[in-house]
Amino acid sequence: MNATEISGDKVLHLVVPAKPEYLSLVRLVVASIAGDSGFSDENIGDIKVALSEASTNVVRHAYPPDAEDDAMLIEINCYEDTEHLLIEVRDQGRGMPLPPPASEGLGLGIMGSLMDSVEVETGKTGTSVLMAKSPTSGRRTVAS
Repeated sequence: MNATEISGDKVLHLVVPAKPEYLSLVRLVVASIAGDSGFSDENIGDIKVALSEASTNVVRHAYPPDAEDDAMLIEINCYEDTEHLLIEVRDQGRGMPLPPPASEGLGLGIMGSLMDSVEVETGKTGTSVLMAKSPTSGRRTVAS
């Protein structure tokens, strides 16, 4: 599913520089939306960790070291439908291999264990991570 296939209402569109100092702002804004949407403190914590993983991946991996600062952005979109909060983290970077190398793929596993679903689309024009969480869901267990 990508943003054009989402049927929920867009409740947030936020674009910030892909720099570590902006990640706490992103977490606070999305946590506030989750709180207003009826999520428990535990689920808000899960959302914040998953969002941190996705956003940190953008900061660390999306853009080449010589990219211009004004071209290095993280776009966050949140949508509400009748059952979920959908959080999309997008970049305009260089894409990533799927599946990621074992040494770099831990973040996707963490996101998958905390959220109801995680979908990744990637290519030469960037990457989109779409995560969904229901206010009534708990933590999922991942088989090892």
